[in-house]
Amino acid sequence: MKAAVVGLGWWGKQIITYLKTSEKIRVTHGVDLNIAHLDDFAKEHGLNLVSDMDQVLKDPEIDAIILATPHSMHEAQALKIIAAGKQLFCEKPLALTSLGAKRILDACDKAGIVLGIGHERRFESALEEVLRLVKSGELGQILHVEANVSHNLFAKMDATNWRVQDQDAPAGALTALGVHLTDFFISLVGCPTHVRAKTGRVLKGAVGKDQVIVQLDFSEGVTGSVTCLSTTPFHGRITVFGSLGWVEVKENGNVDWGLPTEMTITNQEAKRSTKTFQASNVVLKNFESWVDAVAGKSTYRYTPAQIYNNIRVLEAIVYSSNHDSSLVTIQS
Repeated sequence: MKAAVVGLGWWGKQIITYLKTSEKIRVTHGVDLNIAHLDDFAKEHGLNLVSDMDQVLKDPEIDAIILATPHSMHEAQALKIIAAGKQLFCEKPLALTSLGAKRILDACDKAGIVLGIGHERRFESALEEVLRLVKSGELGQILHVEANVSHNLFAKMDATNWRVQDQDAPAGALTALGVHLTDFFISLVGCPTHVRAKTGRVLKGAVGKDQVIVQLDFSEGVTGSVTCLSTTPFHGRITVFGSLGWVEVKENGNVDWGLPTEMTITNQEAKRSTKTFQASNVVLKNFESWVDAVAGKSTYRYTPAQIYNNIRVLEAIVYSSNHDSSLVTIQS
């Protein structure tokens, strides 16, 4: 599959770098409004640079478009890509509203397109093991899921950066980071039924909203919580509590740091065991899984319903945090 990446900021460049060794997908074009400073990067990766997405949409040699643009642009760009008959891989979040997500998913369904989504964390070996433990019943009845992903990368950004603006990050760092956690929770225990959230600027002089706290209710009484701080050094933790034991995953760094992940499993007798999982190229795994699904060789692990529900959760978080942490019901 030949692809073009639209949006050559930090993450767009990361995607191209992660995919360089792939034998299933090759990025041939890069699209960015400002290509003047990208010559060295383009030469290193053998890219053709253009400044207008329409140029790659008209190119019959390009099979797919990878969107790595500001979040508020995803919906309009995705619909344009689908209309042009190209395969679509969109970075998270897919859209900022459930209506926008539905439009994209409906268009993909009508066009027979398998939507790729940038939730590569589900391909982390440690989280695959958590999913196995939950689905196998080894943890018993699931009681509570909780996570904290915090990263002061955002604190170092200029106040004009789109990643810290309400237009593109209405739920603060959760818009880009925490949506991985809600996606993972949906894969574990389904879509939440109720959401309550609070966002704020706690650190004096913080850029954008630097604190997000979310409470979640799931079916069968399962509860959950998510915390995202953008003004503290990196912290990543996911814990699942069951009636027969619990499992906790602790990360030592962001996905691009290449550091190992540690897991602790505790059984009913409170005996603990630990495992260490080495970092792997989960971005490549996600993309190649998507390419196989597009080719009809396998089923993509992210269902349209899961993708849609994750945006419903994001939308509920934004609404709740903007309305005095009111309880928002997500209809089944």
